[in-house]
Amino acid sequence: MEKKMDVFEVIASKDTLHIRFSSFLEYIDEVCKTVTRFLKSDQEELASHLFAIHLVLREGLTNAVRHGNKNDPDKLVEFQLKINRGKSICIEIADQGEGFDWKKQQLSGLPEDEDHGRGMAIMETYFTRYSYNQRGNRLYLEKKIFS
Repeated sequence: MEKKMDVFEVIASKDTLHIRFSSFLEYIDEVCKTVTRFLKSDQEELASHLFAIHLVLREGLTNAVRHGNKNDPDKLVEFQLKINRGKSICIEIADQGEGFDWKKQQLSGLPEDEDHGRGMAIMETYFTRYSYNQRGNRLYLEKKIFS
């Protein structure tokens, strides 16, 4: 019988949240709930940024599960959120997929009649900076926060 992993692990400290989970779309809601609890617990300056954080987070995590890991539950998604108090919030999302040519995607712009392909525009709109590793399977995001 084929073994399917079912992982959902959370490690939190004062300024860092790390979540590792199997590639199930249902876990994206759990990640977002965990992030909300983490940010609301001791991060009052970030409360006004929750909409942007959730929007970009859902986009990045969905891409990692669907496109990166191709919904394979035996592949994991790694998520990390780091707070630099009074300065910025940094997010990193990594999948175990083959990656993609993000530079080419970035240059092609928004598809007009498609219901997908808007992730980079969303990231650019709501976060200060975003980039990928060379392979295209690790996303780095930064949002400036001024207290």
